[in-house]
Amino acid sequence: MLSTRSVSEVLTVIKQKYIAQLPLIFTILGLIGFIGNLFTFLQPALRKNSFCIYTLLSSCIDIINLFANLFPLYLTPTSGSLTVAVSSSLSCKLRIMGLVALPQLSLNLLMMSLLDRYACTLGPVSRIRRLLHLKMVPWTVTATVVVSCVMSLYAALLNDIVPGFGCTSTNATLNAIVYIGLHGILTPCVMLILTLLTYRNVSKSRERVGVITTKVTVRNGNRFRNQFIATVFVQVFVSSFFVLQWIVMYWYFSVTLYDNRTAEQWSTVYFLLSLTNSLYYVVNVKSFYLSTLTSRLFRETLIGGVVKLLPGHVYRRWNRNNLTVTNTVVRFTK
Repeated sequence: MLSTRSVSEVLTVIKQKYIAQLPLIFTILGLIGFIGNLFTFLQPALRKNSFCIYTLLSSCIDIINLFANLFPLYLTPTSGSLTVAVSSSLSCKLRIMGLVALPQLSLNLLMMSLLDRYACTLGPVSRIRRLLHLKMVPWTVTATVVVSCVMSLYAALLNDIVPGFGCTSTNATLNAIVYIGLHGILTPCVMLILTLLTYRNVSKSRERVGVITTKVTVRNGNRFRNQFIATVFVQVFVSSFFVLQWIVMYWYFSVTLYDNRTAEQWSTVYFLLSLTNSLYYVVNVKSFYLSTLTSRLFRETLIGGVVKLLPGHVYRRWNRNNLTVTNTVVRFTK
């Protein structure tokens, strides 16, 4: 049996050697993924598609969040917090609100991507299908930003400089309840409900989504659209998992904060808190990699963009071999 001291030491070593490196690893992977998304979604076949615009904007927020809220933890690992050096009340409120608002904005843009795919499964007379029009994108994005800020406003109201404690919550219980309710329960539930509604429409309306016909172009087009839906489904499930694993640990920490614990128990709790908080940022890393794995359309567009950078004869040969797919992509992603 390991002694209390040895358990604490083992967890400390693991945290310093491995968990402390996760911010750097996730930031690098996130930067690579952002460049991949930027390169792919700006290709002519995709850049005028509302789903791709929402996904690209979400990727932009992801990389901002990684550099603003995660990477600084790698640069100052001993502090363990981004608010240690904050001494101004305004800076404290803005810092905490940024910690909450950026991840929420990313998830809300993911929900807009899902809502876009839900709209494409509805009948042509449905008003929700207006969301598919490009002219609606600026309005929906603006509304998403406003909603995200409103959802995060409590962070500025419930956090301030507390003498002797620095930048922290002025009402820890209320702050934890609102945080868990909005970001840990409401957001995943809305995403999962939209996922189920979209899946139901896909199942009931195969003539609009995924129908098997004798026309190759229609079959390919619906298959590509299905892959967009499959992609956002996977994004939602992965995001929900990593959000919930952090929220569950945060909830446990909050409700047992004043319990009597041994040194070993405190070490374990803080270790798990640090681990789950770091893994939470997988939400901001996964977009490009899941899109590459789940969508042939995304892969074809990415490869096609890379081939364009090669000598002309190589591109022309590749373009001839993929002409049918290219025409299908352009026709059915608008």
